Amino acid sequence: MITYILAALALYFIQSMLPTALRYGGSMPTLISAMGPRDQKPAETPLVGRAERALANIGEALFYFIPLAILTKDIPEALLGAQIFVTARLVYLPVYLVGIPYLRTLVWTASLVGLAIMIAALL
Repeated sequence: MITYILAALALYFIQSMLPTALRYGGSMPTLISAMGPRDQKPAETPLVGRAERALANIGEALFYFIPLAILTKDIPEALLGAQIFVTARLVYLPVYLVGIPYLRTLVWTASLVGLAIMIAALL
């Protein structure tokens, strides 16, 4: 279970840097401005907006996943739920960034199923 907790946290860490990397990445003047105080941000693109919303979404999901993972760390049945959750969250990011609406919802629902399996393991 520790592996899945660490994987989820690593994904959150990567996602936390992604909006800034997408916003400031690219041309040399933009990269140089990213090294300064960033008083003025470049315009937000749809991709940056999606990355920020995906970050907010995984933050909300981890609020439930981490405590469930800690509570179920010794319950073998919960491992499947953790695997489904982390895998779905890994798939969710690129699907959301690309902007595939129905698949995004399906993958998000799969992550909820993973959480539900973990909850069921507690009962």
